[in-house]
Amino acid sequence: MDYEILMPQFSDTMERGKIVRWLKKEGDLVEKGEVIAEIEAEKAVMELQSFKRGVLKKILVAEGQEVEVGKAIAILELTQKAPEEPQVKKEEPKVEKHQEPPPTPTLPQVKQVVKLPPGFASPRAKLLSKEYGLEIQELQKEGRLPSPAHEKDIRQFLTERYFTPKALELLKEYELEPEELIKEFEGKKIDEDLLLTYVEKRDIPKRVPISSVQKSLISNLSKSFLVPHYHIYEVFDLSLIPWDKEHTLTHWLIKIVGDAMQHFERLRAVYKEDHYLVFPSSNVGIALAVGDELYNPVIKKVEKKSLREISQEVRTLREKAQAGRLSLEDLQGATLTISNLGMLGVRSFNAVLPYGQVCIIAVGMQDEEGKAHMTFTFDHRVVNGFHAALFVKHLKEKVLDRDYIKFLKRS
Repeated sequence: MDYEILMPQFSDTMERGKIVRWLKKEGDLVEKGEVIAEIEAEKAVMELQSFKRGVLKKILVAEGQEVEVGKAIAILELTQKAPEEPQVKKEEPKVEKHQEPPPTPTLPQVKQVVKLPPGFASPRAKLLSKEYGLEIQELQKEGRLPSPAHEKDIRQFLTERYFTPKALELLKEYELEPEELIKEFEGKKIDEDLLLTYVEKRDIPKRVPISSVQKSLISNLSKSFLVPHYHIYEVFDLSLIPWDKEHTLTHWLIKIVGDAMQHFERLRAVYKEDHYLVFPSSNVGIALAVGDELYNPVIKKVEKKSLREISQEVRTLREKAQAGRLSLEDLQGATLTISNLGMLGVRSFNAVLPYGQVCIIAVGMQDEEGKAHMTFTFDHRVVNGFHAALFVKHLKEKVLDRDYIKFLKRS
């Protein structure tokens, strides 16, 4: 009996998933609960376990391909027994008095491959070769074209003849037609520099595919703009925070904000249709850029962790993001996020509220007096203006509490 393995939905917001790696190949026995593949979705890589026992009959989605949630990605042939190797029954040779001579073995038929002499080609191949002045017969004699030659063989020959390997890569990036370029440059050898000059002169855009991480971000940001939200702009005096390379300003703010969230349960809540879910712990996300991708990993139970523990955890999450190994657990659970662009010299900015969270804090650059602009974006369905103002006021007091800062520094 065949059983379809479907692309799972690891989270409420997941719509598509990409096969990163198959850990089983076709014909392998799969035990119930065994991990058979790694799936990338929602900026994380998750393990896909089998809910059934059987033999992996067919892989329907190759590594690197992305499909919608609920689509079949493999076929499992259900079985209760492991596939057995066919056993060859060994029998004792029987000796007979009048043994017949063994039959003459039949030789396997060999399929003959007829190689056509030079000059054979399809009508389209002949037409294309004439257009570009190619002598099909001579090229076939030299072994540079097959016999018979088809249109695709002529086109392949043209690209290899007139383009360097790097220029061939650029052809794909800019979606250019090689025949047009061959005519444009009148049969010259086209290298990378020549092709880039051509692209710049005609202002031709490069085709850049959108990664699955970026697709997930775009989807969630589009949903975020549908949430009724508002901003609070304030200037914070952060001069008492002794941040350095070991404990950066972001690390300090994660801890201070997480402690403050314990006094405001709506900052630890998420909105559902007819109720709120209020978490007991302060789970703080951080906006983390790695290359062209943006991640939002989460530091959980911040109120119970020391500044040193938070600093180490942030470094670990960054390393996992750089290696592309963030798990769904690393990315879920935050109700508030901190985005710090002050380190890049940005004075102030508005940050988009992450979908499913109630607040994001955009941190700007500190001036010579240690003051920084901070913008708060709140989900109005969960946190009203009065409670938001109290939260901001509480934070401004926390960063100026000398005893509290000294206590955190020692932790």
